[in-house]
Amino acid sequence: MARDVSSWALAAAQNWYENYLTKPHQDIGRTGSVCPFVEPARRADCLRTEEWRVDAQAGVDEVVALVERMVQRFYEIEFPSKNTTLHALVVVLPDLAGERARVLDDAHRTAKSRLVQRGLMLGQFHARCPDTAARNPRFPVSKSPVPLLALRRIAFHDVLFLDADPTWFSHYAQRYGRRYTRGAVPEPLFAALFDDASRRWENE
Repeated sequence: MARDVSSWALAAAQNWYENYLTKPHQDIGRTGSVCPFVEPARRADCLRTEEWRVDAQAGVDEVVALVERMVQRFYEIEFPSKNTTLHALVVVLPDLAGERARVLDDAHRTAKSRLVQRGLMLGQFHARCPDTAARNPRFPVSKSPVPLLALRRIAFHDVLFLDADPTWFSHYAQRYGRRYTRGAVPEPLFAALFDDASRRWENE
């Protein structure tokens, strides 16, 4: 399923890491790189990128099944660092070109809850991805030159993505709630999102 690391699609993904994700952007709504996770993960050699081939007409069910294979592959990888927050698997899917890449959005919505329950986060990226920056809803932050999916473990900053659903938030709070109750959260936005979600979902 994986192809040689010299493929054009993998080269495009690497170029996207180097010239977009690891750089600051005026529209991101904060200082620092677009994705603060990528550079530390790359330095630790814990950002595994593979190209997988799929049917160009693959539907949601097929992509969700692919995500399950990603999870299996993720747990098979022997990452060199014991810091599990740096572990990530990116699967590049060049066969889902153009409008076909939108199936990744639907598959992401379908798979997210099951993944969160397992302590995992999935991101989808493609040239038409509508997802916007957490601090700037006018900035489509997840556009990439080649369709891809990224899998990693839930991290502290994921309150940005897990506060809108009671089940998602419950799993997040189980992991990180004590940091908030101790007042050990220097980022005001995180604290505000956590407090708001706690009140919103307290009876769920």
